[in-house]
Amino acid sequence: MRLNRLRPIGLALWIAVTLSSAGCEFAAAPENAPAPNKAPPRGAVPIVGLNCNPSFDRRTPEEKRVHDSIQADTGVDVRIVFAETSQCKTRRNLMLSSGEQLNFAEMPIIDAIQAYNEGMILPLNDLLDRYGSNLKKNVAPAAFERATYNGRILGIPIENGVMALNALQIREDWLRNLNLPMPRTIGQFEETMKAFKERDPDGNGKDDTVPLSTGSGGTLGMLEAVLGSSFMPNGFTWWKDGDGRLMPPELHPSYKGMMAKLIEWNREGYIWPDMLLSTAAKQQELIARNKAGAVAATFSGTILNAGEALRKTVPDYSYVPFIPEGPGINKLPNAPIASSVWVLYSKSSDPAAVMKFFDYQATYEGNMLTWFGIEGETYRRAEGGLVEFIAEDRTDLSKAKYYAKYKTVFINWPGKPLWPVNAWVMEAYNLKRDQVNRLPRFDYADSKVVYDISAWKSAPKLNDLNAFLSEQKVKLFNGELPLDNWDGVMQQWLNMGGRDMIDDRNRQYAAVMR
Repeated sequence: MRLNRLRPIGLALWIAVTLSSAGCEFAAAPENAPAPNKAPPRGAVPIVGLNCNPSFDRRTPEEKRVHDSIQADTGVDVRIVFAETSQCKTRRNLMLSSGEQLNFAEMPIIDAIQAYNEGMILPLNDLLDRYGSNLKKNVAPAAFERATYNGRILGIPIENGVMALNALQIREDWLRNLNLPMPRTIGQFEETMKAFKERDPDGNGKDDTVPLSTGSGGTLGMLEAVLGSSFMPNGFTWWKDGDGRLMPPELHPSYKGMMAKLIEWNREGYIWPDMLLSTAAKQQELIARNKAGAVAATFSGTILNAGEALRKTVPDYSYVPFIPEGPGINKLPNAPIASSVWVLYSKSSDPAAVMKFFDYQATYEGNMLTWFGIEGETYRRAEGGLVEFIAEDRTDLSKAKYYAKYKTVFINWPGKPLWPVNAWVMEAYNLKRDQVNRLPRFDYADSKVVYDISAWKSAPKLNDLNAFLSEQKVKLFNGELPLDNWDGVMQQWLNMGGRDMIDDRNRQYAAVMR
């Protein structure tokens, strides 16, 4: 099997996926928008897409006018069906199995590989040559390379702008409050956490602060991903043993050293006691209540629904990304330029129309229309190329009369702000992006490979393998399982099918790197 070889470039969470969802499970189309089963105007080609962020469905007259502008420019009648993120895959499968029209949807590249192998989606090579001149001109070649499998382009890649996905972030203003320096080492960070726990950094006279927590919905796995760089020579990534074989991070000797420290920190009360059972919303609430000193999260994990609320009571708060130096590589793993794609389904009645819609968004005019609507009606230009909404609040995304309902193509336009809205959230995103991108990074061993897991012999065992390992890690973290027993745990994991999974991964890795 020949997979694609890829260059490791940065990854971030676009505003399209970091905004919180709102609305009912399956949002209905607004009354003034064309329903999916309604005949389009004469000459317009109807296409239907699935969007997993219902907060983009504002149900306003302005959305209808944006729709009509797209149709006038492209000859395509675009209809969007919305579903909650947690229900999106189910909704997609129902639409496809029932014969309901569905032309395009977003999916992770790893899922797109499986969908292509099953004949569900179309390769885009020929369609791009015929209808995608703007896409070929303006989408980064590395993004298309990332979206290629066995020479076939699986979808239109969603470009990312942050070079590392997760990072440890610390309250710089709390350091100032306690007259502490920025911690440079794991030892100094440990002393800082002790101070955050004992010295009332929020100044309310109560013993209610949390030295270390997680964000972005992550729990123990997020701590591993972020702190692995400080404790492990390859970070928390797959590594090569003496025979050149890829091995999981849990089998590296340094993993036990990292877990020993996390167990100690948990015992000392430095880690939020509710972390293991917390949700993204609870983590955001902890930050918003001015209780979290350091947070392991995505770059946006301390901003959306968290810092937004915190700044109302602590206007000068500041979370700064950093890497506490330890015995590890002390660099964050580079992440790919794209992790998801917009795919065209094989049953699509008119793939040319979908490609025309996609290609239109690869012009800056089409990008701005599908993202922010009609200039002079839904938004106006501000200084520095930024956008302000013509709405009740010109800088509040939630108040915009139109926002991103029809946007599917994301391009990092040269010389343009990545998130160009003149709003606090966007300004915070751009600042945090720059801060994270300045941290040192490295290419992990198999960063060039997107695996076709559906072809693995071990595929039926993966859920059980992951569940077993997660359960044992929690026991270890909570002190229910002695650290000395970890080698036995991993041997059991290998015998359950982990050894087969390692073989599968190495087999595909070798095919790519030949």
